[in-house]
Amino acid sequence: MGRSWLIPISLALLALILWLSSFLYPSIHLTRVIFTLIIILIIYIIFKLILEDNFISKVSSLERRYYLSKTFYFAHLLITFIAIWIIWVEDIQTLLLGFGLVAAAFTISIQDVAKNFVGGLAIYFSNLYRVGDRIEIKEKKGDVIDINLFYTTIMEMREWVSSDQHTGRISSLPNALVLSNPVNNYTKDFTFLWDEVIIPISYGSDWRRAKSLIMDVISQETNMVKDIAEEEISNMERKYYISKGLTDPEVFLKLTDNWIELTARYVTPVRQRRMTRDRVSHKILEEIEKSEGIKIASQTMDIVGFPEIGLETGTRDK
Repeated sequence: MGRSWLIPISLALLALILWLSSFLYPSIHLTRVIFTLIIILIIYIIFKLILEDNFISKVSSLERRYYLSKTFYFAHLLITFIAIWIIWVEDIQTLLLGFGLVAAAFTISIQDVAKNFVGGLAIYFSNLYRVGDRIEIKEKKGDVIDINLFYTTIMEMREWVSSDQHTGRISSLPNALVLSNPVNNYTKDFTFLWDEVIIPISYGSDWRRAKSLIMDVISQETNMVKDIAEEEISNMERKYYISKGLTDPEVFLKLTDNWIELTARYVTPVRQRRMTRDRVSHKILEEIEKSEGIKIASQTMDIVGFPEIGLETGTRDK
């Protein structure tokens, strides 16, 4: 016999013993204890032995099974509490007043827990994000690996690690954060983003040739993902009121005090941003090295002249 039946058998035996004792020592309180044990036994059998073992265990999706298990757990506790309260409180007005006082005291004493619970419901029903999404809330960024009624667990990114790569640290974010902070979702509906690489070239370089060279590089490196990104944007137009954005690569020119700044803008998959930037940067440097008349600029200072320095000689009075 499985261990799951140990609790219901113990409750049944205890209720039987108390029922037999009631013949010798009749008491209203003893009767209520018996009814309480029976109610707890019935609710336990329904939720733990029937629903959880025979229904939840057969759900193939791990994510759905997890959410169902959490839902049944809290429903089990709530129904048990209400049933016991009804058994022990005779006056209906006292019952309702008691519920109100308990609810008020509960809300005041655990406001943060209540907010986290409401935040969890908001995440679930509004589909702000799901397990696997890359999100950012209040300067915390990472991939969602677990969501429960009170906390969202992410595999953290950035911090002491540059760009979009994991630190290896797991962070738990209170669900209440979604109620009062912007939620940035990097992968919901659109799994791409625009990235930029800035290339400074010195004045006197062939900027036309440099711009054409950079455009050729980013076009070759992002040609395959551009069509997929355009398809996802088209799908988003059916759901959101947005204007269709261009996914074609572009190169922008800007004049600064020290150099000519060329900014390469292109679309890349969210989870490959750093790798794409690395490939693009390598390719641009290789092409610039092969080209004559193009020089990468750096933060330097040119000294164009020195003030005249005169030396005076004389004798010191002794």
